[in-house]
Amino acid sequence: MKKALLLFAALLPLLFLISCEPKEQPSPEAKAESKPESAPESRELPPLPETVTAEFIMGLWAKPHDERDFIEELKDDFKPGTWKFVRNIGPRKGELVERFESSFKFKWVDRRFVVQEVSHDAGVLYSVMTYDYETKSYRWWELMPDGFINEFSGKRYWRNLMEWKSVRFSEEDVQTRMRATIQGEKSFKGTFEIKKGGELVAYSEDEATWVAELEQTEEASEEE
Repeated sequence: MKKALLLFAALLPLLFLISCEPKEQPSPEAKAESKPESAPESRELPPLPETVTAEFIMGLWAKPHDERDFIEELKDDFKPGTWKFVRNIGPRKGELVERFESSFKFKWVDRRFVVQEVSHDAGVLYSVMTYDYETKSYRWWELMPDGFINEFSGKRYWRNLMEWKSVRFSEEDVQTRMRATIQGEKSFKGTFEIKKGGELVAYSEDEATWVAELEQTEEASEEE
């Protein structure tokens, strides 16, 4: 289950480091809800696309970081900047036999999207998170190196702590759950589980620490 152990190694509160092999799979595009958002808070926000594509994710990453009028639902969870991530993972709790380290960046764009770049030994990954006022849930799309887009749904399970579960995943019959256990402005601890066919195949304990502000070139000019 080596591949499963590598599946996510950077998540902030829950980012991912994934090692994948080429294989035949369904269309890499992920479907978003096509219903228009009706909540007052969302009326003047950019709409969610009917289909989330690689071009959409990379287009958001290419935009400058901009904190102006950013939605309240995400402000406290994803501090912009560079983070260091450490994951200790194994087949089950108490048997954490491998350690992975990576770094990632968070940017805020278009008043409602958190975009992230995850750097690790195998390459670079990009993903987008937002709050969906129509479904009253947090949503996360992750672009894989082979073009497949994983999708996750999140909620607060206790106070400010988040839990994410896989909705659409590149690995057949695999389910994931990521849960924050400690959430601070500049630090995070959590757990991550991978199940296949309902059976636990990997478990990790994760820790992330904020280390630096974004570079000036990544931020929007106040005059824009």
